[in-house]
Amino acid sequence: MTGTKPQRSVSQYNQYNRCPYSYYLQRIERVWQRPAAWLAQGIAVHEAGEAWERSGRTMTLEEVQEVFRESYQREINEACEVTPNFEYWSKSGPYDGERDTERRYQLGLDQCVRMLTWYDRHPEEVVWVSPDGQPGIELGFNMDLDGIEIRGFIDLVMSVPDGPTDTEVLVRDNKTGNQPGDDFQLGVYSVAIEDAFGVKPEKGDYWMGRSGKPTYPFDLRDWTRGRVSDAFQELETGISAEMFDPDPSPDKCMFCDVNASCPYAV
Repeated sequence: MTGTKPQRSVSQYNQYNRCPYSYYLQRIERVWQRPAAWLAQGIAVHEAGEAWERSGRTMTLEEVQEVFRESYQREINEACEVTPNFEYWSKSGPYDGERDTERRYQLGLDQCVRMLTWYDRHPEEVVWVSPDGQPGIELGFNMDLDGIEIRGFIDLVMSVPDGPTDTEVLVRDNKTGNQPGDDFQLGVYSVAIEDAFGVKPEKGDYWMGRSGKPTYPFDLRDWTRGRVSDAFQELETGISAEMFDPDPSPDKCMFCDVNASCPYAV
């Protein structure tokens, strides 16, 4: 519809900057996407953690793991409906699609243990509650940055100690795989919280499922509304101009879910 604002997200920004042609294949051409067991693992661990937080941290480990099991099985079944042959699934190191699906079931259960263990040992880290009473759990946002609508969900907004008596607001994203190489995602979340509630989180981190602890906090004070807007304006310029140049490399192409449709994949 004419006049509709473009809607963008952190995942769109990251994909375009990683490889504009993969963005084109997935989001414009909508080609078949190769399934990967790590996607199901990530979704299921997130759902288990969300359920635990929404229970007021009263759910037992067994109950949290049951949420993981149900979510993981649902995600795997849905992927199998589209691609039932595991030979076409993404591999993970020496593990083919079928073996990786079995392996990541246990990895996800283990990450549930690590999550509850971390917070049991750090009860001072609690979920922040916004001025209008919303708990910072899978907190949705929708902000207008100079004509571009940015949407997303923040895994956790935390209230953490800041000195002997004070607390501060921190944005946190749960990661079940590799640690991100930058703090762009956290910077966007910080601006989104400020936009919605007038509170500026100056720090953010990634809770890593592999290690069972968060990264060192990133300083987000330099992530201003203007800086985030500039990043998405640049993204919008590239998409509007249909600048979808391929940027292949072995590391990127190996984990790209549209590589089967890409003539530039290496």
